[in-house]
Amino acid sequence: MSLVDKKDFENFVHYEKKYVATYKELILTFLAFCVILFVLYPKDLLKDQILSEASNYDLSMLYLKNMLDNDPENESLMIGLAEQSLRSGKRDLSFRLLQLLHNSKDANIKQKAYLLSYKLAKEDYFFLEEKKEKKEKKKQIKYLYLDIVNAGYYEDNDYDRWYTEGVFVKNNPWTYYFLQKKVDAKPHDIQLLEEIYYMSIKLNKKNDSMKYLHSLQNEDKKRKIKWIFAEYHLVMNDKKYMQAEMVLQRYSDNSILFKEELANFYSGRGAYVKSSSTYMNLYNYTKGYQDKKIYLLKALDALRAGNYSNKAVSLASQYESNYINDREVRTFILKVYIGANRLDKAGNLAKKLLKKR
Repeated sequence: MSLVDKKDFENFVHYEKKYVATYKELILTFLAFCVILFVLYPKDLLKDQILSEASNYDLSMLYLKNMLDNDPENESLMIGLAEQSLRSGKRDLSFRLLQLLHNSKDANIKQKAYLLSYKLAKEDYFFLEEKKEKKEKKKQIKYLYLDIVNAGYYEDNDYDRWYTEGVFVKNNPWTYYFLQKKVDAKPHDIQLLEEIYYMSIKLNKKNDSMKYLHSLQNEDKKRKIKWIFAEYHLVMNDKKYMQAEMVLQRYSDNSILFKEELANFYSGRGAYVKSSSTYMNLYNYTKGYQDKKIYLLKALDALRAGNYSNKAVSLASQYESNYINDREVRTFILKVYIGANRLDKAGNLAKKLLKKR
């Protein structure tokens, strides 16, 4: 005898089929609901959810990255979210959000992301106390700075800031670039001209150094002599001796300092006759006894150094009587005569000295 009759069994199977069909429909309905929820998910609700996440930023970042891959328009939401999280004190979340946007195809969003990242990283640097952490953060800041300046993520009137930041990260080429922009904007600013001159020397930009030296000579009247001497030493260091001589000659007619330097220059270059002649120009130019005496001795010494014995004797003879009472000068003149083997001159001078006793 059958436990279930045929009619009951058919009713049971029919019921099971109905149940399975309803289960599939439920799954499809659930999936559709998820898709709609994802597409229509309110942005403010998304912000609240991410900002309230305190433990698992990695999961949030993964979700947001996938969201950006599928919907790049949400980048504006992301940049706003980064700003809001920064204001809320969630600095790590903000920095990681901004990093996602460093690869944005939207130039404005990418620029904003880099600038915010730099600001955030620099602020963090000054909060850190451990040397190792500060060192790593500084390295990060340097890379961000390079990304920003290489991409041109700065305004034309923002040179001051990126010059200062260049000094901070010790990037001399870019610091110099922004300093040039500052000088272009204020070409008569003596302080800026001096700063860029010394930096051009440091970076071995010789043509620029000369250009800024000339600007300083024109603008800084109080220290003009300093900048002319700087030009002289600049060309001397480059072994441009003809140019160096021209610099000194240009100003030597009206300056004892430059005339003295010219005399020293000639001695250093082995032009002893020119050196002696220049010292004698100084002798005639000055009036003080002591100064004249010094220049005469230097003129004689230059001729001796160049082994121009006869010229030295001739010059000494002209001024011998002027310094007969000066022990230092007459002793030097005697040495000149003896060194040139002019014993007759030495003997005559000795007789004059005996008569004076």
